[in-house]
Amino acid sequence: MIKPASIAETQKFIFGTKIFCSDGEEGSLVQVILDPATRRLTHIGVRQGRLFGKTVHLPFEDVVNATGEGVTLNVKRADLLQASSSEVSGALLDNKSNVELVGSSSKGTPILVAVQPGSGELAYIVAHNVHPGQDTLFHQNYVTSIEEGRVLVTVPEEVLQTLPPYRPDDVLQQEVERALFDFTPFHVDLKGIRIHVLDGVLYLDGNISSALKGDIATDQVLGVQGLLEVKNNLVADDRLASGLARALGQNPVTHDLPIGVYPRLGVVRLSGAVHTSQQKAAAEEIAKNYPGVRSVINDLVIDPKANMLNVMSPPEGGETRDKVPGKYIRHTK
Repeated sequence: MIKPASIAETQKFIFGTKIFCSDGEEGSLVQVILDPATRRLTHIGVRQGRLFGKTVHLPFEDVVNATGEGVTLNVKRADLLQASSSEVSGALLDNKSNVELVGSSSKGTPILVAVQPGSGELAYIVAHNVHPGQDTLFHQNYVTSIEEGRVLVTVPEEVLQTLPPYRPDDVLQQEVERALFDFTPFHVDLKGIRIHVLDGVLYLDGNISSALKGDIATDQVLGVQGLLEVKNNLVADDRLASGLARALGQNPVTHDLPIGVYPRLGVVRLSGAVHTSQQKAAAEEIAKNYPGVRSVINDLVIDPKANMLNVMSPPEGGETRDKVPGKYIRHTK
């Protein structure tokens, strides 16, 4: 059995979003068509132009990606314009279809249909007003059946009352930023962090001073109601330092040299000594290409006799000898 993708990895089809062909924007998403038996998405309906263009159907296989920012296709605009507008088999859903709660008079309309990448199997549906006054996410296990213009969901009343609202990305973004900014220990780190909420998923990218702070950042935002998932891609300075030092130690040009690695939110300072200008340039190139490094400050000194890392050198670098001779010397061989 194939393991379901995380919410961040699912393909999300939001009615009304833009369609991007391989050579530019063309039309908007107005329909999705699913096989009622397998509950797999088979086609999407694309309205050409803005308001009154014809609607054509394209197979799910033509979809490269689908998010709140739009649906990306692997077809050209000319091919889209020539696509067929004839009916396709399956259960057609659009923003006027009904999402009905079994055993209740509650009903709403779908705003988003998410499917598993590759297979197209239903992952969840977001509907407006099934729970009065809010948008609600219903996982596929709550979906009883899918019919033409109609989706039935079965949710116990006590569960329905506990389902959190599906909240707009811009609102979630503001609350996440506030949660992190209100936590004083993050103030220095925030300049290295990129915060982006898309389809209810929070992406934390960039650099942070330590792995522990990265974990704390995740814990800090988990209290934001409506976040579906947190993807913490932050690169911690402590792990960056150890990883880059290992890479320098494994490279045949730099493996036997006393090079110190000192990152600050992804800005890496190389300090110590090398034997030749070629080795200095090689160390800088290795650092620049290491994942998570934003920039490199190369303070390496060329010293043909260097064989140790002078860890007591001043923080600005450039020294080839310890401040306290014979002490605090670390070998990198």
